[in-house]
Amino acid sequence: MNLIVLSSVIQRVRRNIAAGPYLHLAATATIAFSMLILGVFAILYVNISDLVRSWQQDIRVVAYLEEGLVKERVELLRRHLAELQGVEEIRYVSKGEAMTRLRSQMKHRASLLDGLKENPLPASFEIELAPGWQRWERLDPLADEIKTFSGIEDVAAAEAWLHRFTGFMGFFRLASLIVGGLVFATTVFVCANTIRLTLYAKRQEIEIMKLVGATDSFVKIPFYVQNLLEGALGGIVGLGLLFISFKLLIARLHSGHALLSTFDIRFLSLTGCSLLLFVGIFMAWLGSYISLRQFLRP
Repeated sequence: MNLIVLSSVIQRVRRNIAAGPYLHLAATATIAFSMLILGVFAILYVNISDLVRSWQQDIRVVAYLEEGLVKERVELLRRHLAELQGVEEIRYVSKGEAMTRLRSQMKHRASLLDGLKENPLPASFEIELAPGWQRWERLDPLADEIKTFSGIEDVAAAEAWLHRFTGFMGFFRLASLIVGGLVFATTVFVCANTIRLTLYAKRQEIEIMKLVGATDSFVKIPFYVQNLLEGALGGIVGLGLLFISFKLLIARLHSGHALLSTFDIRFLSLTGCSLLLFVGIFMAWLGSYISLRQFLRP
């Protein structure tokens, strides 16, 4: 593209925007708002996934032992459990240690335990799982297998909680796709109509240009550039608003005593921000493509 053609494209883009500034401002604002909505869902998904992953890493299976097992029987049972697939480490918790933990957890109410004539808590094995075994579809069969061992009275695992949270994540992912699809379609529709209105306003000028030999590409390029600029500007504004809102939320959580203030909530990575910006530019380009294809159809 030589300097003359480039100058012509820039001038036509400037005239198109100057002819309907509020219309193009509305399109840019729509893209920015869309980026804000998509960014909120992306941040929620990233942080919820991190939270679930951290919880899964701390999941343990607790196998409660029957009363009266001798030391040799306990050690034999521990060795057999250690041979199970998915078991990484086993720690024995005696009845006395279990009571000490309970007293520590109850803190100021530990005096309520002083009236007990005997320790009602059972001894147990705390079983740490190997990486990849913290999913409910693996945890549930492992817990059932541990229950079959002689000397095991009961098994406590988080398979029910994991199953519910996995279902929630699936629902959240589906809801994000639906909302994202609606936002995408709405933004493309607005961008397409912006170009369509500009094309109708300049249809006589375009007809004259084609009569004197202008190609379709020569006519289309300024409209593509115009919408790509709107997409880039809208994406940058949307990401800026998203970052400011994120910082305000983090400051609010840290200043108050909110439950989530203990979690490390993170913003989108550079790759995530770049992808979000690309989506904004792509929506603007697609809107241009649809309108120009319909308007300049032979």
